[in-house]
Amino acid sequence: MNPLPTFRLLAVRIALALTLLAALIVYPTVGRPATVGLLMGGIAGTLVFWVTARQLEKLAMQTDNALYSVPVKWRLAGLAVYAVVLVRGYTLDREGLTGLVAACAGLFAIRVAVVLLGVTGLDLPKEEDN
Repeated sequence: MNPLPTFRLLAVRIALALTLLAALIVYPTVGRPATVGLLMGGIAGTLVFWVTARQLEKLAMQTDNALYSVPVKWRLAGLAVYAVVLVRGYTLDREGLTGLVAACAGLFAIRVAVVLLGVTGLDLPKEEDN
């Protein structure tokens, strides 16, 4: 199997699992606004990663020698999703800012998943013993 889709799928699964686990821990300790912000940030970060990774897979599969790049509209759409999540996180708790801080933490869940994959190599094919 192609390593790019394997990496993308495993990174998304790990990020969503980390987000859900963190939300289960945050809800009884910090409260509802932080939990909602964390879930919004985690899902939004994972969604933007998914779209970006799919675009990069298409670039990697190009067969001719033409120069292609990821369209700017996808990067701008990703930044717009981040902005919407951060603004909504701010409106969850305007005084304590727990929603905003949790939304920021949620946006980094996919980065933690990618680093975890890079360190452990879980997405790499297993070597066969001869």
